[in-house]
Amino acid sequence: MIYDIIVIGGGPAGMTAAIKAKETAPSASVKLIDKNKKLGKKLYATGNGKCNIANTKLDLSCYSSANEFFPFQFVTTDSHNDVMDFFESLGVSSYDDNGYIYPASLQASTIVWALTDRLKILGIENSTSEEVLSIKQGKDGTYIVDTDKGGYRTTQVILAPGGAAAPKLGGSDRVYRLLDDLNVRFVKPHPALCKLKCHEYISDMSGVRAKAVVRLMCDGEEYDHERGEVQFASGYLSGIAVFNMSIQCIDLMETGKKPYIELELVPDISDDMLADRMRRFAEVNGRRRVEAMLNGIVNEKIAGYIIKSLGIKASEAAGLDAADITSICDMLKHMRFNIDGFGSYEDSQAASGGVDTLQLRADNLELAGHRGLYAAGEYVDVTGKCGGYNIMWAVISGMRAGESAGKRIKDDQN
Repeated sequence: MIYDIIVIGGGPAGMTAAIKAKETAPSASVKLIDKNKKLGKKLYATGNGKCNIANTKLDLSCYSSANEFFPFQFVTTDSHNDVMDFFESLGVSSYDDNGYIYPASLQASTIVWALTDRLKILGIENSTSEEVLSIKQGKDGTYIVDTDKGGYRTTQVILAPGGAAAPKLGGSDRVYRLLDDLNVRFVKPHPALCKLKCHEYISDMSGVRAKAVVRLMCDGEEYDHERGEVQFASGYLSGIAVFNMSIQCIDLMETGKKPYIELELVPDISDDMLADRMRRFAEVNGRRRVEAMLNGIVNEKIAGYIIKSLGIKASEAAGLDAADITSICDMLKHMRFNIDGFGSYEDSQAASGGVDTLQLRADNLELAGHRGLYAAGEYVDVTGKCGGYNIMWAVISGMRAGESAGKRIKDDQN
């Protein structure tokens, strides 16, 4: 049997692609292959189990790609509505939490069940616990999909196997070798949305969470910034704001540069007001410890880190001189951490890199020179920030690839 369309990957991109392909060409034979025992395995863990499916806010910082503007040929300011409409068609209502879109149930299982139920209703054949090993193209233009359980022939393939992140949930770097026989170029993958290892000794702050403005800096230039929560772990900076900086930070490291993270721990107080506050404290509470003065502003462990890092000799607030106060204010406003490493794929929410988008048609995600071969989701060199952007990309790209493959089947039949 020669299938009309084979979809590789049972995540949001793959399931969406299969659904849209079948809806576009109802008579088409569509097969979905996934190596996990159950479809949507990674989806269950998304958004702490709540599954953030989209975001209403969009700017150029939301997606990263070596081909900078490629993602925005597909994801627009209205794309969240397309995602919501798609899931509404599957019977899932949405909930808007200040721009973060979730299923109304706040359960990731709602999304998985809706997708898998629609696959069954449409009669889409799916094979789980089956890993695709390679894809080749025959002389007749059809594709041979080899798996650990055999082989299949098809006229079109939609590639949505995900990436290397979260191996416990099915991620694998083997997916980047699927197209070796077709000479498809890849942007070098690496972990993304992960913690960052810093050179400074910060173990004394381990477990502390702080609100801050996080800035990604390199050679004195600011590359990105975000306001949010930072978590200090043993040797690492973590938290959503740091995760979002990690994509570009690791890109810089991969090119041999030395980026650093700068934290503004008191962004709502000016430098002068901060200094005045410390001077007043020293005048009124001069006998209190320096740690107590800082503990009125930041966590006590952060206060201890500042005092130790600056080598403050005074034990009481009254003993601080003007230079001490200036140094403390500067560190509260510009606490610097030199980044010299990052988390592994096990610690990452996504993988950056993937199929080089310069090879993809901007209208349908088809690989140039390979008729009927499409790529979608995390397999493509498009990585979104935390907040629903990656699932939104997966669904939008899956819809585009699936509809394009289905349309070609209809056109060929006519």
